[in-house]
Amino acid sequence: MRHLLEIALLGLVLGSNDLAAQMAPDGTPERAIQDMLLASKPEEIERHLPVATLDAIKTLDPDDRRACEASLLVQPRRLDEKASLEIPEDGHAFAVMQLTDTQELEAQLTDAITTGADAVLRFTLQWQVTRTSEVLVWMRFEDGDWRIRELSPGAFGARILFDNPNFVERFRNRQQKQNESATASTLYTLGYALQRYADFRPDVGFPDDLSMLAEPFAADTDDGSTTFSFLESDLAQNTFVHGGYHYHYQLIHGGPQGAYRITARPVDPGKSGRFAYFTDESRELHQTREGRDATFDDPLIGSSD
Repeated sequence: MRHLLEIALLGLVLGSNDLAAQMAPDGTPERAIQDMLLASKPEEIERHLPVATLDAIKTLDPDDRRACEASLLVQPRRLDEKASLEIPEDGHAFAVMQLTDTQELEAQLTDAITTGADAVLRFTLQWQVTRTSEVLVWMRFEDGDWRIRELSPGAFGARILFDNPNFVERFRNRQQKQNESATASTLYTLGYALQRYADFRPDVGFPDDLSMLAEPFAADTDDGSTTFSFLESDLAQNTFVHGGYHYHYQLIHGGPQGAYRITARPVDPGKSGRFAYFTDESRELHQTREGRDATFDDPLIGSSD
């Protein structure tokens, strides 16, 4: 769902019956898929999600739930303004998505197999004349409705498991996770800027005040002289708050073999962030959830605690 072809895929797979004359009968997997496409409200899609997934959505905080529900709606958000979906009147295809003036994506429903409470629908997609891909959709009848369990988009992206707990959990504490990701990125940015400054100023090494990284620096290049700074002014402070985290920079010693440490702690522990972070001149990131400043002895990001 990150580029136009994948958006088109979802529009075709989840909405290939968008034509009154070809409406699938009520109570069929095909009709459930169609209902998901035509849905204008989250609850119209949620009735076709696995029961356990729907129960998990109901446990999300209001903001997280709104974000999750917004991601489910296919129309009109997912379709590019220039793209158009139609069901050919001559029946040569199940659905056609016109991507651009010269590119279209065509879908054929090749199989729809129902066995008891389970169903599998297979689509063949063709674009650019010679390129094709197979897409599979798994459904299950549960609590009186057909519900989507899995979407395998073939060449268009990774498999989507609607009945996997992570489908909902990725939205839980969404702002908190965004803060943590942004904090790690900011610490990498600070480390890179400090290293560049030390490389350009070996006589000074790491500065005792980060504000020095925001000052204009003149350097000679092959094209002549140029002036630049190493860091944006809002980050060029020894102590500052950014993205729900409180940062503190401390110089240990300067010079060619200088050393420093930077710590970052959530402003509101457990809400604005779960982890505290530490980095130094090695530019490796350490983290802890113990309610204190992180140190060099804490696990690296990505390692198991």
